[in-house]
Amino acid sequence: MRIFKILQTDFHRMWSGQTARVLHLSRELASRGHLVIIASPAGAILGERARQAGLQVFQQVNFKRITHPIYLFRDIVALGRLIQREAFDLIHVHGSEDTWAVVLTRLLYGLKQPILMTRHNSKSVKFHAVNRWLYRSAIGRLVTTSYGALENYRPFFDAHILREDEVQVIHSCVDIEKFSGTLFPERIRAELGLGRDDPLIGLVGRMNRDKGHLVLLDAVPEVLREFPKALFVFVGKGGMEPIVREVIRNRGLGRSVRLLGFREDTQDITAALDLSVLPALGTDSSPAVLKEALLLAKPVVASRIGGIPEIVNEQTGILVSPGNADELARAIVEALRRLRQGNGTPSTSFPERFTPAFLCSSYLRVYEEMLGD
Repeated sequence: MRIFKILQTDFHRMWSGQTARVLHLSRELASRGHLVIIASPAGAILGERARQAGLQVFQQVNFKRITHPIYLFRDIVALGRLIQREAFDLIHVHGSEDTWAVVLTRLLYGLKQPILMTRHNSKSVKFHAVNRWLYRSAIGRLVTTSYGALENYRPFFDAHILREDEVQVIHSCVDIEKFSGTLFPERIRAELGLGRDDPLIGLVGRMNRDKGHLVLLDAVPEVLREFPKALFVFVGKGGMEPIVREVIRNRGLGRSVRLLGFREDTQDITAALDLSVLPALGTDSSPAVLKEALLLAKPVVASRIGGIPEIVNEQTGILVSPGNADELARAIVEALRRLRQGNGTPSTSFPERFTPAFLCSSYLRVYEEMLGD
């Protein structure tokens, strides 16, 4: 087996499903003997957790938007020196800001390492001249995290800028060890003051518009009419938090909706849930939170959007139209009724394609194809 030396890059400073995927992949690659360095901004949670995992981290980058030319210039110089010194076989980029920094570094320094790009979300990809050049001339291979995300590249396929048969779909994985170890759901329910039969519904994810927190808040009153003791918890932080807090306060939902903030014990929280909800509005390509619920045999209610239908089916949950609070409320009520009747727990086994080992093996095949092995 050939040993690869790979530079992984990601611009995010906060923790997310994308950064978790980068860390899972890098850890698995390192465990198989490959050499990995992660380029991440100073202070980013990914860098901190990568170091804790024994991985090498390069944080002399900012990875700000391309509209910040001074930061971009500094990143290009730092990356150019790093890549020349380390002689990587391949550069694997994961976000927009780091992609452009790497692409421009490769161009200006005359570097030869191929670039693999993973597209992590389901946002539309603009078919303008800059993107056409990027995917035709700068990116060696493309990976998407769902078939839903793949469809956003249809104009690039039709224009023969990309070949659909060369774009690999690789779903994100779950931290099997974390979510399969000893769990403490009783501690969470005690912390929340819940009775044994009080329904607990959770939305785990960054608090931004795309996760659908406001849609869920619109659905809460209807759910409470049938399940008055139900408690909704939001796990995570983000820019929408002040707005979410204001809505909860103005609608008098403080007793039924709790904001738990960023938590390290999401495995225990998920284990304590009766129902996991993700009313996503637009960018979720392969959300880990749904796979974590599936691993713990928790039913889910989620939006029919992006790559979510590739994870959730009629055996594991209920899909709803994005942004439709009435439909979301009905689905939550239906899921809780099934649980009350004793037939709402998913019975399917956990798919291998959502494991770190499968993720790593899939990427290694792409690396080998790119490098001619």
